[in-house]
Amino acid sequence: MSALSRRKMCKYFFLRISPFLASIVSSFLLNYQSKKILGFSSQPLTSEANILTERGNFLEEISRIKKLALPKNSHLYQNPTTADLDNFRVLASSLISQDINTAANKANVLNYEIVKFIDISSGQAFYSLRERRVLGYPIRGWGSYFINPTYSSNALVEVPHVLFDKFSEEIGAKAFLGSAARGFLVAGAHRDANGTDTADVCNPINSIFQEVHKAWTSSQAKTWQIHGFSISDKPSFPSNTQSILSDGKGRLSTEVMDLSQRMRLRSFITYVYNELSASDVLNQQVNQGVAGQAFSSLGGTQNVQGVYCHSVGTAFTHIELEKSVRDSSTNRDLVSRSIADSIQAMT
Repeated sequence: MSALSRRKMCKYFFLRISPFLASIVSSFLLNYQSKKILGFSSQPLTSEANILTERGNFLEEISRIKKLALPKNSHLYQNPTTADLDNFRVLASSLISQDINTAANKANVLNYEIVKFIDISSGQAFYSLRERRVLGYPIRGWGSYFINPTYSSNALVEVPHVLFDKFSEEIGAKAFLGSAARGFLVAGAHRDANGTDTADVCNPINSIFQEVHKAWTSSQAKTWQIHGFSISDKPSFPSNTQSILSDGKGRLSTEVMDLSQRMRLRSFITYVYNELSASDVLNQQVNQGVAGQAFSSLGGTQNVQGVYCHSVGTAFTHIELEKSVRDSSTNRDLVSRSIADSIQAMT
């Protein structure tokens, strides 16, 4: 049987069998630690740890990761155990500290692998933390994580709603590259993978994404998180709204103010969720007289990454982009440049 046929059979199995049987099959397949990576020639970097090196276009790699994310209502997402969460926090801490061999050894236990990915467009090397794939597919949907060992901005760029917020992964990847940020986090499953919000890493579901976020913000890294919305679902918003920014607490942080200005300079109609009165001078500056509380539904006030950032005293910037912005390649380039410029200015 060809490799392609095996992959198709595996995918068919996963999408058709019951969630209970999928869990059993997944557990069995995790013992098969495939070293074959689609589209790459991989080789060990060291003899003491399972570290691979790959070369390719970074943006294409992120697109590939998006396509491999567990889809909506697939019932394939596996909730991590308490031990998984604890072990992953240690793993993520090792990686952000650039103790690569230790991280690789810990990753192996969790059926993850450390990959040194070299972007052929820039020559920049990143270390990625990637779920080991079985017949070309991830099993549990826990996400992919990258660090830039030569970062110049102590910042994290996060994409928590891959598939659901269309093109958010591309915007995030471009902002990560353009800002030389320290870390990039991409969720591994649709937020509704096992039903409504069952894999939404912005909710308190004990996700691996959140453990990586916690480990990587311990260095006081600031976070920029990218989301999407459709104006058709928000009839109370001004009809021309293209983006909503927030710090997750209704305050006008310097990060939010800076990004708001940069986006407006690039002609995006941008508003900021805040709790000031509509007539307040600062609210007038960012919202042109529209009350900031009008945008509370997209304020990210319950977002667990934002809550954690505030608990440890580091900045969180929640970015909501309207569908028309995300659907345009020109706008995606412009907004990612705005975010990257703001990250560089604020870190």
